[in-house]
Amino acid sequence: MSNWLKQLEEDLDWRQTEIVILKKQAVLASKDSNRYRALLRALWAMLYAHYEGFCKFAWDLYLDELQKAGVKRKDCKDEIAKLSLQKQFKSLKGDLSPESLWNFGQTGFRNMLEDNLDFQAKLETQSNLYPQLFKENSLKVCLSCTLVDQYEIELKGLVRRRNDIAHGQKMIIKDLNEYKKYENAAIEVMYELAIAIVECLDKRLYLKNP
Repeated sequence: MSNWLKQLEEDLDWRQTEIVILKKQAVLASKDSNRYRALLRALWAMLYAHYEGFCKFAWDLYLDELQKAGVKRKDCKDEIAKLSLQKQFKSLKGDLSPESLWNFGQTGFRNMLEDNLDFQAKLETQSNLYPQLFKENSLKVCLSCTLVDQYEIELKGLVRRRNDIAHGQKMIIKDLNEYKKYENAAIEVMYELAIAIVECLDKRLYLKNP
């Protein structure tokens, strides 16, 4: 078993364990009680936290493994090389003189492409991991994730209603059955992301010529 597969599995396991523990408490609670309603809200907030938390963990692990692989930027797919150069590109704004731009075009850029991948900037979730942001992040690192489109409505609802809870609004979740379809969507998207990362690292799909 690869090290990255082990880390992803362990991270998924502890997150799902926490969700199961809280869900068991909800099952035991009286369905018309304040305890039941509070547990459903807590479940919703926890589900979102683990959905965003896992995605951030998985993307960071992926970029860390790419960096540790010691691969030159020029050998990687363009999207990954561009992300690796994000900080350097932003620093160009500090000096847009003709001489600076000329030097960058003549030698600076080529030298950067000869360097190994170095991700000084990582993928962000912005504390609101809507489906569009998930897709944008995945595309930036050449990960194929399609379930986010299938579950777009559920994921949007997960984020929005979690924000309602965080902002103190009296958002009611009808019952565990209503909650469950959002959990299924989030968990499936998380697993697909993990599988995409393992496949990409195992098969070196981040290279122009794997």
